Amino acid sequence: MKVKIIANPRKPWAKELAKEVAAFLKPVHTIVKRGADATICIGGDGTILYASHQGRVDGPVLGIGSMRSYICQITSDSWKKHILKILDGGKKIEAMALTASIGSEHFTALNDFVIHATHYRVAELDVSYGPGKASFQGDGVIISSALGSPAYAYSAGADKFGPTERKLIVVPICPYRRAFSPQVLGEDAAVEVRVGSDCAFIADGIFVRKLDAGEIVRIAKGRNIIFFEGVGSDDFKG
Repeated sequence: MKVKIIANPRKPWAKELAKEVAAFLKPVHTIVKRGADATICIGGDGTILYASHQGRVDGPVLGIGSMRSYICQITSDSWKKHILKILDGGKKIEAMALTASIGSEHFTALNDFVIHATHYRVAELDVSYGPGKASFQGDGVIISSALGSPAYAYSAGADKFGPTERKLIVVPICPYRRAFSPQVLGEDAAVEVRVGSDCAFIADGIFVRKLDAGEIVRIAKGRNIIFFEGVGSDDFKG
């Protein structure tokens, strides 16, 4: 199997562990920089999100993080015990990603897209979601996948879902007078957000660009991302 290893460059332990993992795998697998059959991301959930955002993920993903990680299947303390078993015979699961368009621009996210007020001002948002529609003021809105539901969306008051569930979750961030409640939509739903004031557009915690008043963001399900199933039944840590 051809394996790509991506380490978080900001974490010295991840860069050192990447060297250990490469040396450990070389007798049975080929380490490559592109065209891989599988990708190992070392550093935590954010490493997987950033690598996906950059389009660097090839094949199924195996994450090595800490016990605080949710997406990563194994930890930096246990990787040697499990990595060959997972790569060589591990089952795979699919999680639904998200896609967003702003005019002719297109973006993808695994966890969520966030539209957030800037400069400590209140955002004015018109949100259309399937048969529903709401206009409200607040700090912003999160559109999350099921995979991302235990992250920002949960902190903002939404429910958590299993990573393989096919849901779109729309979550207002501090809506004025709680004018809008979290909404759970099916995978075929589409969400449109029209901003009435300047906002920031964020994908998986990464600032993408500024939104000008009047711009519309359209969000729907994207392509699936494939993960190796984790150790035992604890394939994603909660």
